[in-house]
Amino acid sequence: MTHVLSIIHYPVFGGPHNRNMRLAPVLAERGVRTTILIPDESGNAEMRLRDAGVEVVTLPMQRLRATSSVVTHARFLRRLPASISSIGSLIERQNIDLVQINGLVNPHGALAARRLGVPVVWQILDTYSPHTLRLLMGPVLQRYADVVMCTGTRVAAEHPGAMARPGAFVSFFPPVDVSVFRPDPAVREAVRNELGLASSSFVVGTVGNINKQKGHDNFVRAAAELKRRVPGARFLIFGGQHDNHKEYIAGLWKLAEELGLKVGVDLMTMDPTGRVHELAQAMDVFWMTPKPRSEGIPTAMEEAMALSLPVVSFDVGSIGELVAHGQAGYLVEGQDPAEVARYTSEHLQSPSERERMGQLGRSFILEHASLEACAERHALAYSLAMQKHGSRGSSEQPVASKAGVSKRS
Repeated sequence: MTHVLSIIHYPVFGGPHNRNMRLAPVLAERGVRTTILIPDESGNAEMRLRDAGVEVVTLPMQRLRATSSVVTHARFLRRLPASISSIGSLIERQNIDLVQINGLVNPHGALAARRLGVPVVWQILDTYSPHTLRLLMGPVLQRYADVVMCTGTRVAAEHPGAMARPGAFVSFFPPVDVSVFRPDPAVREAVRNELGLASSSFVVGTVGNINKQKGHDNFVRAAAELKRRVPGARFLIFGGQHDNHKEYIAGLWKLAEELGLKVGVDLMTMDPTGRVHELAQAMDVFWMTPKPRSEGIPTAMEEAMALSLPVVSFDVGSIGELVAHGQAGYLVEGQDPAEVARYTSEHLQSPSERERMGQLGRSFILEHASLEACAERHALAYSLAMQKHGSRGSSEQPVASKAGVSKRS
């Protein structure tokens, strides 16, 4: 069995944690054991992962911060050697065969793996990093990544070096458990009753931790515009609220009230932990309104499509590879909330049109973003990485099969 150490530098549960959590048991069936490494900081990721039965370890592990503070970056560089050393010790103790890096900017695991002759799969998940940083990381990717994985080719194209080496790039769609995320009229009715939503109400919602990157302020502006066009519309924001975004969140509710949306009535919000597959079924339409440097392929949008919900989204990251305009939903160029409202009011008030688009969306997810489809892409990347690593001069001789990735001898 191949033992993969998957490194995530964030203690709050999010997309990378969700993907690793859902893939771990499916990859295990293919002969891949997954251990997830996260920072030993306060956050809900460790609890969520352990509750799901996933192997988790924690270490002191700082990360690059989105700040211009020279002091903060100097502290990062000063502590980097110790982090590399501790990760290296973990790789040796756990007899790790391959290291997976989740995200562009924290190279700790890749540097530790290279010292020990362990292959690296480096995943790039979004376009959040500034362009200059992406340029600087290009040579690092080429030197330390045996295989680069990206959520879509559009995201890869935004990262110099991601597709530079032939046969060392794998794109993928984040996984959705389609047996859990499936439409159920009885669940829809029960959730609407729970939320106090009439069966006839036109309901639009979104899912995602509430922060500036996700563009919830754009959602609120689009909601206010749709409320003007469709007076009875109701809006749902399902997402965790964390202290490091409290000022943004407070401003969000203030903005909603200023635009004529009564929080708790027109606009409702709650933490959906563990219940997204149920709560999202209260929606008629799913919106995604992220900032330009943000998403790759949002798992929340895939989950909405698996629930047969039509989507309207800003066309950022690789979202255009997930949603064909006019098929499973509509794409809005630029950052215009009014266009989100317009597409929704003009095209998606018809139940038959919503059903048509929803069926197309679920069919796409079944084919491209199921757990099995995503596990297949990961198994391919692991096999390629072990082969590429061997061609770089390693003594490892991996044996790959369709059933999975065999452990090196």
